[in-house]
Amino acid sequence: MRIGIIGATGFIGNALAQHLVPRGVGVVAFSRKKDLFVPWAREVRLVKNEGLAIDPRGLDAIVNLAGEPIIGLWTKAKKKRLVESRIDLTERVVEALKNCPAAERPKLLINASGAGIYGDRGDEVLAESAVSGSSFLAKICVGWESAAVRAEALGMRVVMLRTGLVFGNGSGIWPLLKRVFSLGLGGKLGSGKQWVPWIHLDDEVGIIAHALENENYSGPVNLVAPGAVTNAELTQTVASVLNRPAFLPAPAFALKLVLGDLGRSVLESERAQPKVALTQGYDFKHPELRGALQNLIAS
Repeated sequence: MRIGIIGATGFIGNALAQHLVPRGVGVVAFSRKKDLFVPWAREVRLVKNEGLAIDPRGLDAIVNLAGEPIIGLWTKAKKKRLVESRIDLTERVVEALKNCPAAERPKLLINASGAGIYGDRGDEVLAESAVSGSSFLAKICVGWESAAVRAEALGMRVVMLRTGLVFGNGSGIWPLLKRVFSLGLGGKLGSGKQWVPWIHLDDEVGIIAHALENENYSGPVNLVAPGAVTNAELTQTVASVLNRPAFLPAPAFALKLVLGDLGRSVLESERAQPKVALTQGYDFKHPELRGALQNLIAS
């Protein structure tokens, strides 16, 4: 099997490649950088900034994990990058697939999305069949998925990864939380009652690999752990495993005032559940937050 990964040198893409290569999968890394050397990649192909974004010929599947990081102040320029790196790039990827000779076209597109698609839903339990929200981030995810699903018209299977916060060492949200809590600056955000979708990197990669192998995966898939937690529970669990205090809450009004749309986003409640992955028989390695964080500390 030959798999192309867009965003192959990123946090999730690199972990996915490291999981697949020892299992005999040939990984083609797509990158914007010319002449990039990726030691584990069978081949490196260029992601173009205009025109047809990629060359998908001869691959069995494309996994598109590209996207501007959510973390950071959502300025007008930042918002533009959030849209372009998700919706615009995915549109160009699908256009490249459309222009690829059918005999050489991949049979599968696995495309990133986010659990933010649900918006602020309180205590509602959200399986993949739940309707989308109306927040800025939800609208981006809707556009992102709408761009990806057009590949179905080419006869391709399309899987959309509605990812929550991914906890892993080296990058992502966990190193940031460790620094904040180690300084004694941890605390809940707003009321702390909002549900926070999360997943360990091992399970993020594991479900993607499962979807590559299992043709029953199609459409949206919640990449979240079954052990859902509120922001207050997350805060207390992080503080407990790091043996640090967590008594500096960030009031909702301050988050909105300082961070604007990003502040409003972190206060949204998304009680997403991984119904599709569980139905397809995926066995979570880290279903509960405490065990997941203890694993990261020990590794």
